[in-house]
Amino acid sequence: MSESTSLYAKAGPLLLRLIGFSVFFLILVVIGSLFQFQVLGLPAPFDDGQDLSQVNIGSMIIFWTMLTAITFLSIYLLWIKFDKESWKKIGLIDPKSIPNFLYGTGLGVGMVTVGYIFMWILGLATFELGQFAFGSFMAWLLFFLIQPFFEELLFRGYILRLIERYYSTWAAIIISSILFGLIHAPNENFSYLGLISIGLSGLLMGWLFVRTGSLWAPTGLHFSWNFFQGVVFGYPTSGINTYEVLANQYSGPEWLSGGDFGFEGSIFAVLLLTAVFIWELRKGKPAKLVEEEPLDFA
Repeated sequence: MSESTSLYAKAGPLLLRLIGFSVFFLILVVIGSLFQFQVLGLPAPFDDGQDLSQVNIGSMIIFWTMLTAITFLSIYLLWIKFDKESWKKIGLIDPKSIPNFLYGTGLGVGMVTVGYIFMWILGLATFELGQFAFGSFMAWLLFFLIQPFFEELLFRGYILRLIERYYSTWAAIIISSILFGLIHAPNENFSYLGLISIGLSGLLMGWLFVRTGSLWAPTGLHFSWNFFQGVVFGYPTSGINTYEVLANQYSGPEWLSGGDFGFEGSIFAVLLLTAVFIWELRKGKPAKLVEEEPLDFA
């Protein structure tokens, strides 16, 4: 069998598994949403034309907690039971979970803070202390712990590892990063630079995941990247406005300031993510978790 034929032969089973997982996942989301919004009567997490900062944050926390639980259930049934894989490959079982989470968090805090300092020096952003509300701050902190964990569990923990069963580790990192970037395309004020930076962040988080073998390192990075953009520095997070500690006024060309898409729409985000990604590549090889038997596609 030629190499090109082998690639096509692998694509079929992979697509079937991805489609099967997606259908199963979406059915559970519909059932869960009907229960949350129709049976319990909770408000929708967001409405058209309404900032997330104006909606019921409690409903959002419940909704994303539901999504996380559904992801766990889907992975358990389709990855653990059906595919006979292990939780260890998902990266949840990690004796260094706290150091890895803190390491990822430090990377995110560092990149966002450096980016805002550059913007402030260049006059692209000004910051004023907003009205601090402890309850809102803690609610958004909780939300930005749950929401990134859900996305990392789905894109790195499951999708990346699933693709890796059929193709190389780097193919899995790249494909999962592209999907991760495209899933943000419907967001308000989406931009091409935003797509590039989110794709780069997917590459960085994917590499952190395979290098450490831990889901907690990319989750820490994802958490701090979102939380410090929106809540701390007052920028939109992937085009979405949230509660903010600092009232940020940004100006200048969108490719510099990020515009209404936020820091991710700025060239500074692209450059910082690229620099940290290159630096991370020099730190080691992917963690070896378990030996896998080769898949027979003949």
